Amino acid sequence: MYPTAMPIRRAHFWYDLRELLSQARLWLILLIVTTSLILLVNFSCLYPTVFLFITLFLLRTLIGRRCPVCDSRLQAVHAQRDPDNVFILHIIWQCPRDGYQEREATKGDAGLFGAS
Repeated sequence: MYPTAMPIRRAHFWYDLRELLSQARLWLILLIVTTSLILLVNFSCLYPTVFLFITLFLLRTLIGRRCPVCDSRLQAVHAQRDPDNVFILHIIWQCPRDGYQEREATKGDAGLFGAS
């Protein structure tokens, strides 16, 4: 059985909305429904569909990273290179209110020879 969707809590609205928009299942269901509308109903449904996907993606981007404890915006505090792989950069996100930290691994390009 699939887990039910997480309800949006009153005190954590932005965090829960971002988590909801981050689910791959939601994007896949939207893609299937809109593709069937475009192919079965009318091809002019393409423009509202593209507008819907762009709007949802921009909304998720504008919400940004949020703290799961207090729902405030996380700030990038510092970054450090992975000692084993020079192509990976770890970005540390921290909540200014309660000190909650997240670590994001970003794969990048470290130059021609991987010099640090």
